[in-house]
Amino acid sequence: MAPRSEFVSRRVRSFAALFAVACMVCPQSGVSASDTATKIDIGKGEIGAPPAEFELLPRGEVKQGSWTVVRDATAKTGLAIQQAGVKSGEDPTLAIYEPASLKNGEISLRLHATGGTSSQGGGIAVRLSSPQDYYLVQLDALRDRVLLSLVHAGISEEIVGVDADIASHAWHTLTVRAKGAEFVVSLDGSWAFTGFDKTLSKAGHIALWTEGDSVTRVDQIEIAPLP
Repeated sequence: MAPRSEFVSRRVRSFAALFAVACMVCPQSGVSASDTATKIDIGKGEIGAPPAEFELLPRGEVKQGSWTVVRDATAKTGLAIQQAGVKSGEDPTLAIYEPASLKNGEISLRLHATGGTSSQGGGIAVRLSSPQDYYLVQLDALRDRVLLSLVHAGISEEIVGVDADIASHAWHTLTVRAKGAEFVVSLDGSWAFTGFDKTLSKAGHIALWTEGDSVTRVDQIEIAPLP
């Protein structure tokens, strides 16, 4: 198990309080927008603009780099969401999908690590109740690792991590099936590991996640609620 490390600074705490209040109106189970599978339409956002229906941390409080919709001929629909521009050592960045809140569900996305010296890759945050509290399923292209971590009160603790064949400058499909205390993680359609943790037991939001100077693109984001 990796040592704990605090990586959310005091600068996000005012936003965390506001976000927690906003989440009080979210359902505690199921998906707020629909109880059916959802495929996020990246095309709702304009090219060069932030993705539609995603909440970003205020730029005035934390430097967020640039979450934008970009053209990408290798993406499924010719469009992707890209995050770039955060310096090495900056706090991780989150793009929170506002319409959905769920506890049990299967979430998948295609992820493409296109650059970065201190970090390459990204991940999915689930059961997110604030920028300091969520589970993270992460693909690390520099270390060839897939990981499940708990971020609680701003402290990150690795739950499970396995070696994997991860190519930079290539698309990979990352999937997490969260049900109760069980998290089944797959990479490119193959089971990677199953992890267990019951710390965060309520419904929460889903978010895209990157850290450091990683330049990452995401497409084909799908959410399917489970009973």
